[in-house]
Amino acid sequence: MNQSLLSHTMHTNRGFLFSIEGTEGCGKTTLIKNLSQKLTELQLNVVTTREPGATELGKILRTILMNKSVETCTLAEFFLFAADRAQHFQNFIIPHLQQNYLVISDRMADSSLVYQGYVKGLDQSMMKIVNQWAMQDQQPDLIFYLKIDSETAMQRIHQRNKDNGEESVPFEQEILQKKQQLIDGFDTIFQNRTNVITLDATASSDEITTQALEAIIHLIQQ
Repeated sequence: MNQSLLSHTMHTNRGFLFSIEGTEGCGKTTLIKNLSQKLTELQLNVVTTREPGATELGKILRTILMNKSVETCTLAEFFLFAADRAQHFQNFIIPHLQQNYLVISDRMADSSLVYQGYVKGLDQSMMKIVNQWAMQDQQPDLIFYLKIDSETAMQRIHQRNKDNGEESVPFEQEILQKKQQLIDGFDTIFQNRTNVITLDATASSDEITTQALEAIIHLIQQ
């Protein structure tokens, strides 16, 4: 990283929204933690969040979605994610953007397009309309797509669960069975998207963080 970029504090005159996307095991949590730390060191106002589960309603919906405690069809599943997204934007994202925060979210609308759209077959054009409504016409300034191969992702997930002494919840078990489909889905929906930056998720965490940080700083300085 160009050290001159980090030699002084920075200021923004508006909020910025960033989404971190990719399959399970791609390193989203690590990147978000590192970006938050680096941007805070620049004395920028930063908040991190996630979908689903960032609001009180979201916590309830996340439990339903992750544990599959209630049987839902694919359309209903998407609407639960969309309900979480609507509450998330209304209660958390929009207020922080209005206060000139940098908001970094672990997943957003594109995950729904892949999981319930590309993989499970819902009409993506209709999903985009619902997502746009739920997000109050707000789109991420940048999307960081952590691209990874299915084998490496599976190894990471199994190691993570082993280290934490946990087992995959039902929703994770379902998506593990469709790992390559999900990767293909992200590759497909992100084609020709000008606000998407693809990062090699098999690179070192320092390298990935540097690439993402440079993109964010460049955007802010514009």
